[in-house]
Amino acid sequence: MGASFATKNKVWLHLAFLAAAILIAYSKIFHAGLAGYDMEYVIENRDVSSINLENIAAWFSRFYIGNYHPLTIFSYAVDYMVGGQNPLIYHFTNLLIHACNTVVLYFFINRIQQNKTTGFFVALIFAVHPLQTESVSCIAERKTILCTFFYLLALLRYITYVHKPVFKNLALVCLFGIAAMLSKAVAVALPLTLFAIDIWLQRPLTGKKIWLEKTPLFVCAIVIGIIAIKAQEEGKFLGMHTGYNWFDAIIFAACAYVQYIVHLLAPVHLSVIYPYPAEIGFVQYLCLFIAIAILALAFIAYRRKWYILCGGIIFYSVNIFLLLKFIQFGEALMADRYVYIAGIGILFPAVYYPFVWLQKRSKEIIAVITGSCIAAAFLCMTFLRNDVWLSDFNFFSAILETFPGSVVAQYSIGGLYMRQGDFAEAEKHIDLAVQLDPGNYKAWYNKGALYLRERKPEEALDALNRCLALKDYPKAYFSRALLYQATGKPDLALADIEKTLADQPGNAKAYYIKADCLEQQGHINEAIDNYNKAIQYNSNEPLFFIRRGLAYAKTKQMAAAQNDLETAVALNPDNGEALYFRGLIKSRNGGNPCDDFRNALRHGYKQAQQALAGACGQ
Repeated sequence: MGASFATKNKVWLHLAFLAAAILIAYSKIFHAGLAGYDMEYVIENRDVSSINLENIAAWFSRFYIGNYHPLTIFSYAVDYMVGGQNPLIYHFTNLLIHACNTVVLYFFINRIQQNKTTGFFVALIFAVHPLQTESVSCIAERKTILCTFFYLLALLRYITYVHKPVFKNLALVCLFGIAAMLSKAVAVALPLTLFAIDIWLQRPLTGKKIWLEKTPLFVCAIVIGIIAIKAQEEGKFLGMHTGYNWFDAIIFAACAYVQYIVHLLAPVHLSVIYPYPAEIGFVQYLCLFIAIAILALAFIAYRRKWYILCGGIIFYSVNIFLLLKFIQFGEALMADRYVYIAGIGILFPAVYYPFVWLQKRSKEIIAVITGSCIAAAFLCMTFLRNDVWLSDFNFFSAILETFPGSVVAQYSIGGLYMRQGDFAEAEKHIDLAVQLDPGNYKAWYNKGALYLRERKPEEALDALNRCLALKDYPKAYFSRALLYQATGKPDLALADIEKTLADQPGNAKAYYIKADCLEQQGHINEAIDNYNKAIQYNSNEPLFFIRRGLAYAKTKQMAAAQNDLETAVALNPDNGEALYFRGLIKSRNGGNPCDDFRNALRHGYKQAQQALAGACGQ
């Protein structure tokens, strides 16, 4: 009884320490906002604005930024229901999920081996490791940590199934596994990971049952894997480095395979993005040799019955394999988030063997002190590294500190300066990106967008044409449509905007541009139809109501016109343009427009001056 009580107290003490460590390590993140892809997942994603049948159907039938993860989108919708667009709620949820993952990992490791101190340090290092900051601190990476939660629950339940092989336990393994796959497709590695667990549990791998019991998960993994590839294709993330052959891909995969292990054991020189090496040299070939040696070590470890080591290498390898870019996706070779799950396979043996060796020599206190010092160092590193996630500028500046030749970082930080209106600084970074890689279509797109803002139409058109010559990029078609719209070429603008809408059928601004161009061509009723679609996808933009109201006025639908102008003013009472046009519509309908003209002038809409003088004698 006393021993049982002491054990429970020890568990609660461990859990309290884990929670405290996570809160300290990630305390800065509560001050972070929404950045980068966070905006596309939350602010610009109308599918999370409410939980209803239409949106639930969308979660399971749409791809989001090249990913299929309906349960992750559902989690954003829950956050939106609780806190709207307040970033605090999203960061809190991420941190809560990470804490839950740490707790489940603690119990999982303790089910594999019986020393709770070892389990505690594996969980603690997992919790505060600086490699985890991207997965935890970036709202857009909710998919990684949510997937891991269900993934670890599946592994924990699998151990229960091994000890008590009844249908209920296996069904729960499958249920948690499917939930993990619906949170992020990387969970398709789960059925292979179960073989690593079998090795840790010293199960024989030759029986039919051990293979058949994983069949349902293999089937689900194949289905989700095919959907994930289609999602990457739709998001234009596949084949972004076509200049490399199959042997190059193997070399780069080996480099990433080894480098992730190095970063897990010695997390220095970390970066948010790790670009492809400029060339293949001695270091890359050395990594290939080391990767082969590590895989050979797994075989040797199994023969020598070093099951924790063998299982750890298998666990790591099967979970990192699909992320080694054999199938090219994305612009970077590596990303810290890729080892959130896979890293467990390295951390467990790295903690387990020193602890066992020292315990056998009655020197466990040395292991505890050493583990505590390492965890404390990692906690401090994580605390400092979270500065990266406090703003987009911090994010890309951190990349440039490590990789100044990163094309992605150069054109991205140039885009940030452009949005701030610092065109000179923006041009410096974007031009450097183009010089570093003249074949990078996003660099040319940002160059075109910059020229658009600087009102240099010829230069903008040239840059956008260069972008589109490299890749059919919907954003470039959209920007070129803007250019054509502004320079009185509605037919060319319409051709480009149709290409944008084919890829982004929910783009409200694209429907607005289409409507404006149709109106320029005199097709007023068609224009109204497209203003309707713009409003359908974004009912908070006053400009859409202003322009539809004016189109209604052209077709003598004055009541509808006034209603739209009333809505525009209600959305933004300080919008001088909306007030001015509401005054005009009021005047046509026999009302008194003077107050609207005065308020429009007060809010800086100078065209109201002449109208005020003519209609009101002022």
